[in-house]
Amino acid sequence: MSNHNKIRPLDKNNPNGKYKILFSSPQSKKSNIPMEFRGLQIFNTKSQAEEALKKRKQLTKILEEKRAKSMIGNNRAIGNSGGDLSNLVQFNSEVQKLKKAKITRAKQLYKEGFQKSEILRKIIMEFNLNRDLRSRSWPKWLSDL
Repeated sequence: MSNHNKIRPLDKNNPNGKYKILFSSPQSKKSNIPMEFRGLQIFNTKSQAEEALKKRKQLTKILEEKRAKSMIGNNRAIGNSGGDLSNLVQFNSEVQKLKKAKITRAKQLYKEGFQKSEILRKIIMEFNLNRDLRSRSWPKWLSDL
């Protein structure tokens, strides 16, 4: 439960007295958030507290829009931009063909009576994979046999 951005009386015994709002504080020293909207702030009346909270929520919207605009044209995440599945290596057609070939061969060896550890060693050797022959952790597709 968050305590941020909620108006509360400063003294629980005197609800008509001063009010407080706990605003979140940014982690960095450089911030677009003014000091009046950081940390614990105390107000003389409830209407002042409500007005400050309203201004802080408007500022949040403005800052989010500004951040979104600044990200347009950002090329730092090329290769993994926006969760586009076509960018992921595991969906490459060659990778899929290799995986299907390994699964098919593993099923053949399983039907012939080989144990899973033997199947893994044979597949590593047959497909020239860069894995340790003594590896005891096998891929999920081998576990599902």
